[in-house]
Amino acid sequence: MIKTLRDVIAWPIAALLLFFTARRWLFLIFALQSRQAHDDALAPTAASASVLLLVPVRNEAETLPVFCSALDRLNYPVDKLTVVFINDGSTDASAAILQQWTAQRAHWHTLSLEQNRGKANALNVALTRFTQGDIIAIYDADEQPAPDVLTHLVAPFAEVQVGAVSGQRAVGNSLASPAASYTAFETLVHQFITMGAKDRLDLAPALLGSNCAYRRTALAQVGNFKPGALLEDSDLTVKLAAAGWRTRFEPRAVSTHHVPETIAGYWKQHTRWARGFADVAEDQASAFIQQSALSWPLRLELLIFSLGYLDRVALLIGGGLALFGSRLARRAVAITLLTPLLQVLAALYAAQAPVALWRRIFWLPLFFGLDIAMAVSGFWGKLTKMPQVWEERRARR
Repeated sequence: MIKTLRDVIAWPIAALLLFFTARRWLFLIFALQSRQAHDDALAPTAASASVLLLVPVRNEAETLPVFCSALDRLNYPVDKLTVVFINDGSTDASAAILQQWTAQRAHWHTLSLEQNRGKANALNVALTRFTQGDIIAIYDADEQPAPDVLTHLVAPFAEVQVGAVSGQRAVGNSLASPAASYTAFETLVHQFITMGAKDRLDLAPALLGSNCAYRRTALAQVGNFKPGALLEDSDLTVKLAAAGWRTRFEPRAVSTHHVPETIAGYWKQHTRWARGFADVAEDQASAFIQQSALSWPLRLELLIFSLGYLDRVALLIGGGLALFGSRLARRAVAITLLTPLLQVLAALYAAQAPVALWRRIFWLPLFFGLDIAMAVSGFWGKLTKMPQVWEERRARR
């Protein structure tokens, strides 16, 4: 009886694992294709749109000086750029620092909110107060954008169907700790493999929470940023695609940021993401699945995206079945585990990563195990309706 039950469960789990593996191989093949011709075609249209650059700020006194210095070096035309810092109820020296920087720059402004309202609400308030800008660019205050970042970020909007664009978020502290190195591997695979391939296949590459830009009219059409969302960027990825807008990934638009360096920080960040993806799936899955105007491949990919870390949960179940003697599950798990390693190697090569980061690959098995545990924890939090816990960025380290 137990053997029969094991085998019955093993077939759908193995099929699911092999499906995710085939998807990864498809992305790997398309991601490594050259995009030079498309890049060259977009270059002449750069810096042609007006931009409203929004920066939500909540107790960011530690990072603001470096971030503001980077913004000051942007080479986008000043007459087409408006910068707005949204001081979301900060209790540290953020307000004083912002005052010093904005006082001497006519196109820089500070919007002060007396109470903390959260990132999405803060951005929505700024959108109603500042009507400048056909393109809305979003940056967190711990970023270090390259001088030409807006030129590249704005260029894809020359295509009228494009509703939003994500740039490359490079990890600046990838060698600081094993946790930071593993997060760098994840970031490289997500951007250079998954998002790169989805861009080529027109499968709605994900929008990132920072170093991203939206067409104002597209953003307004889907109701701007969802208040209280754990992943407002993922929420908008699905909403914009369902509304018929294209999202794009532009790797030449580079901004550097730091990731958590401790296992505790990694755990907090990724369980929040897993819970956020579950929220997106609950809120929107039925809507875009029934959207007949979208192709079936796009609808399927949006479902996979909104389910987030479902493949990790399936891998955990498959591993359990393998331990209980299922040969089918054992083979499916073996194939599934090999593919992410190949993706990491391909991403490191595509990003021309330093040799020191290549040497950190031996940490992959440990942190991939934590990754699976994190996914289960996030889904469990959703199923049991555990309260959402918001933390300031420095608390996630």
